[in-house]
Amino acid sequence: MCGIAGAISKNKLDQNAMQIATDKLLHRGPDAGGYYLADNAHVFLGHRRLSIIDLSAVANQPMYSKDGRYAMIYNGEVYNFNELRSKLPAVIFNTHSDTEVILELFIAYGAQCFNWLNGMFAVAIHDMVENTVYIARDQVGIKPIFYYQDGNNFIFGSELKVITTAVNALQIQNKLAINHRAIPFFLHLGYIPEPYTIFENIHKFPAAHYAKITVENLNIEFHKFWNAADYFLTHPMSNEEAAEKKYKDILFEVVNSQMVSDVPLGTFLSGGIDSSLVTAAATKIAKQKVNTFSIGFNENKYDESPFAEAIAKHLGTAHCTFKVSVNDVMELIPKLLDVYDEPYADSSAFPTMLVSKLARKHVTVTLSGDGGDEIFQGYGMYTWAQRLQQPLLQTFRKPIYHLSQQLPDRYKRAGTLLNFKSKINLHSHIFSQEQYFFSENELDNLLCMLKKSW
Repeated sequence: MCGIAGAISKNKLDQNAMQIATDKLLHRGPDAGGYYLADNAHVFLGHRRLSIIDLSAVANQPMYSKDGRYAMIYNGEVYNFNELRSKLPAVIFNTHSDTEVILELFIAYGAQCFNWLNGMFAVAIHDMVENTVYIARDQVGIKPIFYYQDGNNFIFGSELKVITTAVNALQIQNKLAINHRAIPFFLHLGYIPEPYTIFENIHKFPAAHYAKITVENLNIEFHKFWNAADYFLTHPMSNEEAAEKKYKDILFEVVNSQMVSDVPLGTFLSGGIDSSLVTAAATKIAKQKVNTFSIGFNENKYDESPFAEAIAKHLGTAHCTFKVSVNDVMELIPKLLDVYDEPYADSSAFPTMLVSKLARKHVTVTLSGDGGDEIFQGYGMYTWAQRLQQPLLQTFRKPIYHLSQQLPDRYKRAGTLLNFKSKINLHSHIFSQEQYFFSENELDNLLCMLKKSW
């Protein structure tokens, strides 16, 4: 991953202050750093690079157009960049990076090109002639962008710490206050959803959107460039054999596109279906032995590493298991707070951070099976969503809930799924209770007590 930082201001920007903010992202991009301050000093772009495609210095960022009109910073990877080159037959490329392809596409086609990018990206481009800045975030929001605005300043970056550092370094008077409205979301979901953050004046940039910002008056226009509903199957496949073949073709196509790299690559392997499928596809595609990594626990009741090792042996990968203890996880807690910059309660972050630390000693890029359970509805929450559509259960859910509370704990927990306020927030209620977070009913009582202390 790389890191981006930027600012647009009605006042002249202090480049040293913004460089300090950009360098808060050194851990995201240790290979190179670059800074751009517009001639009028009202636009700054900063970048920290982790080199993956085209390792040469000419692919460093900010990247400038040949005529000097545009400056661009970018975090991510666009998997179809080689195919998109066909839209630019007259362009002579100086690099073989996806960064240059995105810049040239924008020059030729404007903001409509963001919808053509297949991958994960956070992009910012300054048009020096029109004095506008375009910022875009990928279709499902894999790459983060946070932004702050107060009427005189617009500051953005890959992490919250970029903005908090910039606000202080630029001596902006509008101090960042805690966003109390975000706390119930965290307690209910385990994270703070878009567009909120833990700070009042900082927001998460919306996925599948680009913003056009006029530098002179800081006018901001958001535009949606992609909609997931446009890609839903209106007629699901009923032929199992055909569906299986189509899935296999898609899986291999996706894995193949994501293995384009000029640095060592591997996969995270837990031994579950999702990561095992991705790894199996990777071993068929790769020209050399695939590196695989997994976490094991010294405490046997938590240890699933034998499953990963069995899959690795079957697939013939170069496998590495990192054994840790509960104490290793406990030591990560302070570090994890610094990584996310705001409350976050997904326990999978701990093993992910541990296995990433292990893998980084051997490779720069890894593939994982994240998202597989969502695609195939593998969580219990999907079963409950289907159950709660039954008219009989909807009618008698309250009496059934009260009855369940007199039964053993397993049934008590199942009963909490029936105890929701209304259908409006049913999806979040099911997710919340499956993940052992606070229900809306519990929050009503808890927040009454918290508000007294605010």
